[in-house]
Amino acid sequence: MKIILLDEDKATYQVLKEVANLSGSEIIQITDIEQVKEYLKNNTDVDGIVAEQQLKGKPTWEIIQYMREHREIREIPFIILSQSLTDDEKDFYRHIGVTAFFEKPFNPLEVFTAIVEQLKKTKGEEYVKSKLEEEQVDKNALKALINKLISFFKSLFSRR
Repeated sequence: MKIILLDEDKATYQVLKEVANLSGSEIIQITDIEQVKEYLKNNTDVDGIVAEQQLKGKPTWEIIQYMREHREIREIPFIILSQSLTDDEKDFYRHIGVTAFFEKPFNPLEVFTAIVEQLKKTKGEEYVKSKLEEEQVDKNALKALINKLISFFKSLFSRR
């Protein structure tokens, strides 16, 4: 799977990248809303977008509006990450078509699960199976991933 991350946080990128590597997926970090629009114009094979609420002072939900205008990218799952969300914000995001939202610190496996479930609904199970490469992961790789996840969570809690 190819997933765009709209977030300037390197730790978020690293933890999502580690989980993505387990399934042969790719995380592309973009830190500018206009750049992501340009990327989507030239790359319609994106399987998900994970975004902080704002990027350089602009709301990332602008991308959903852009996606609605282009049939070939309209159904890409869109996930919001945030430090905290009010009930009104959650209602707004549901209304505009956000697939899911997670408050930081988040479980990266839940993010991938939300993308996969939405892709199953919109493109079918065979599409998802074709996108996920099954790889043999040894115990050391899993242990290293778990340690990185623990470090990531600790760093998020220490920022508050």
